Amino acid sequence: MKKLLLITILIFMFSMNLAYGAEIFTDIKEDSCKDAVTVLSSYNIINGYPDNTFRPDMPVTRAEMAKIITIAAGYYEYSKNMTSVYDDMNGHWAERYVELADVLNIVSGITNNKYGPDNYIKFNEATTMIVRLLGYTDESIGGDWPENYYEKAKLLNLFQNLQRQNHDLATRRDISIMLYNALGCDLVEVKNNTTISNTGKKLISLVGSVSTKDVTLQDLKSESFDYTDYLFNTWDFYYDLNGNVVSVSNSTYTELTGTVTNLLSNRVIFVTDDYGNVRAIKIPDVPIVVNGALGSYDSLLNSKIKIVSENDSLDAKILGVIAYKETDEILIDKNNLYKSGSNLLSGKHLPLKNDGEINYNKLHIYGDASSLSEIKINDLVYFYETNESANNSALTVEVLRNQVSGLITNTQKQDNTYYYTINNTVYKTKNNFIFTEAASVKDNVTLILDKNGDIVKLYINSYGTTPKTYGIILNATNGTNAYATVKILDQYGNIKTYSLADNSSAVNIYDNGYSLQRINSLRKNDIIMFDPVSSGLLKIIKEMPTNYLASSYDENNQTLSNGSKVTSSTFIVYESNGRYQLLKPNKLSSYLIGKSVVGYGQVNAVYLTYGLKINETITVTEPLKETESSYSGTVLGIISSIKKLDSNISQVKFFNNYNSFYVSNSINISSMQN
Repeated sequence: MKKLLLITILIFMFSMNLAYGAEIFTDIKEDSCKDAVTVLSSYNIINGYPDNTFRPDMPVTRAEMAKIITIAAGYYEYSKNMTSVYDDMNGHWAERYVELADVLNIVSGITNNKYGPDNYIKFNEATTMIVRLLGYTDESIGGDWPENYYEKAKLLNLFQNLQRQNHDLATRRDISIMLYNALGCDLVEVKNNTTISNTGKKLISLVGSVSTKDVTLQDLKSESFDYTDYLFNTWDFYYDLNGNVVSVSNSTYTELTGTVTNLLSNRVIFVTDDYGNVRAIKIPDVPIVVNGALGSYDSLLNSKIKIVSENDSLDAKILGVIAYKETDEILIDKNNLYKSGSNLLSGKHLPLKNDGEINYNKLHIYGDASSLSEIKINDLVYFYETNESANNSALTVEVLRNQVSGLITNTQKQDNTYYYTINNTVYKTKNNFIFTEAASVKDNVTLILDKNGDIVKLYINSYGTTPKTYGIILNATNGTNAYATVKILDQYGNIKTYSLADNSSAVNIYDNGYSLQRINSLRKNDIIMFDPVSSGLLKIIKEMPTNYLASSYDENNQTLSNGSKVTSSTFIVYESNGRYQLLKPNKLSSYLIGKSVVGYGQVNAVYLTYGLKINETITVTEPLKETESSYSGTVLGIISSIKKLDSNISQVKFFNNYNSFYVSNSINISSMQN
């Protein structure tokens, strides 16, 4: 029997970490200021940048420091509408913060009349402000500045975990760590300038509170906060002044995290990290929570897992297991977008409070959207549901918005998998690929991709196929919750009405929330090239650019006055009073008026309103019947209209599928209408 291979690995980051306040900035995940920034940013004392970075090495201006100190003092609201006594603060964005901090005797100007808001703050100045924030004054500390404040800060342990670079300026890292350390310091009052008395309060009391809490299964019942990610451990919970949790940090026990890639019947699981490192762990009979509800050992396979143990030794006691596992994957379309007031998202139950309202404390949306309203069409949504039969007491939703657009340069098929090359990268369809239509080389497409970069759905934006048939538009209509249509007379004399595909180049779509408007860009008498279809939607259609034509025509050499040549293959359409006729070059008079499509000196197509030879006899049957094709089978649908064309044939039109059928009058038409 093979022995289990036990590979010891470093504890790695939980890739599915949904911890409250755990959305740490990308550039400080391994930085010494991480804990400090997590807590301070939760109170909005110090924040990051729009690109989700914190930039810990950047120096801080005196204006920024004034704002940080004001918010840490709990006076953010009181700073509104204040004006400063310093001349250089008039109209400055930080004017109100500087004035309030000055009134509180926390900051001082660089002169009597100037504050120097855009100067970078020196480390000694920042240290002084934080010590003053605790209530100390110059008189109560005594001694000479800056040594007196430096020594007091050292005594208060404000420099704990601080590793400064060799420069005079204070960085965002320095200030974060010092302020974080100061949160646990006592606030003092100074009487008679020198007498210091303890207020019995900590600095954190100005913005909230902190307490240490053991998180147990009983806490899963809480409506006010989701404790799932903190189970089986002891944490410092930070609260705002209203008692709401804003951040959690400083766990007591060790947490090993990764993905369960295999499990055995003897309760041994294999946990793999993002780098491929593996650890085999035997899971004792401890509580297992999956997606926020009690689960089973068998449900751990392929889940993101967190194992809480007393320490990181191989024989450490395991206290419990937390896991997140995908239960479904849905590509969002118009029908399953979230609707305001609903308790469902794509058919999934949202967590509810006892009063029936959505419990947003137990609904976690992350990834490329952070709220229900931000989820949009073509988002790929991964659901992490509880195993509760009727409703979810908690729900995690991961939103992926991963798309690639470009021209297809190669296609291959192997078994039931398609491979498309776009932008020099090969993408393959996944097992549950949603088929729309076959794509070809030179088609411009958009691919909807999953987490692994596999294709979930493919949309053709425009077709690379070159249309080969000329035609002229006899009629064009828009569509409201219906397809746009065109009636075309082609170069072979066929007339047919087609419904236009949405991704044909001739349709623009507008959704006003109530109806879908399909606006047809084609107009009557436009010359086009297209690929006719016998059934279904017309996809490949191209409006041809035309030139105004008013030119003499030499029948002998079939040449216009500009030198362009008319040939036997030229598509020539003549119209008179709404009646159309295809012409050959020998029917043309010596002067032509209309519009033409010319390429490389040859007239490819021409629409004429003048130019038929005098006394020339042409045969025009108007209205021309549309091209008929025989059909054998069953058609199910609601009849829109029945029109008798002659004694033998009637035209039957249907709602919704926009097809027309020509039937013998021997059929009982009245029974069809009924």
